[in-house]
Amino acid sequence: MSHSYYEPTQHGDVLSRLNLLRFIREHLYHSGVSAGTYLEFGVFNGDSMWDAHAALRGFIDHYVGFDSFAGLPRLDTNDQASAGLMPNWAEGTVRGGTRQQVFNHLVAKGIPKEKLTLHEGFYEDTLPKIDRQALAALGPCHVCMVDCDLYSSSKVVFDFIEPLLVEGTWLLLDDYFCYRGSPRHGQRRAFEEWLSHSRWGVTEWGTFRGWGKAFLVYERSAEG
Repeated sequence: MSHSYYEPTQHGDVLSRLNLLRFIREHLYHSGVSAGTYLEFGVFNGDSMWDAHAALRGFIDHYVGFDSFAGLPRLDTNDQASAGLMPNWAEGTVRGGTRQQVFNHLVAKGIPKEKLTLHEGFYEDTLPKIDRQALAALGPCHVCMVDCDLYSSSKVVFDFIEPLLVEGTWLLLDDYFCYRGSPRHGQRRAFEEWLSHSRWGVTEWGTFRGWGKAFLVYERSAEG
């Protein structure tokens, strides 16, 4: 599969995605949860989904991924206004293998095909057609990886996952510190706007891979 994207070299004590997922496994174990689902928005070539399977097997019954498999969509006006802060992100970039290539790759590496679902298409087109009740019926969402780069894409995803989250879901935002860390751009902007009206609150846990930030979800109605 082609890797038409850059991957920044990271050194020092940056927490890797795999080590974060290993800790999440320990957290799930001590929390006494039943088996549930892993959701991922922005599958690319499947590396993070494979890390999740390697670390979380036994706690995840189904891996569900969403990706255009065609790279980033056309930038809307908000994303165009932010483009100068992330100049490598443009329409068609961040494109990996086809859906079938990625599916075959993950199955070959060990994810049972009956436990793997990959949805193809841009989020604004595909997510409204997803039966969220059927998705929730697969089990509680233990981990939700949001790796969709743009403000517009992230906004659609946060609205979509609202009814799928549960108390204790790990929400992993892979692009939180992109756009030079500004809260006025990209994924972080979409996240903070969503939190302002969501039924969910979040507890910050820590950072990973330089760009990302991990949170634990809780229900605001339970606040004293």
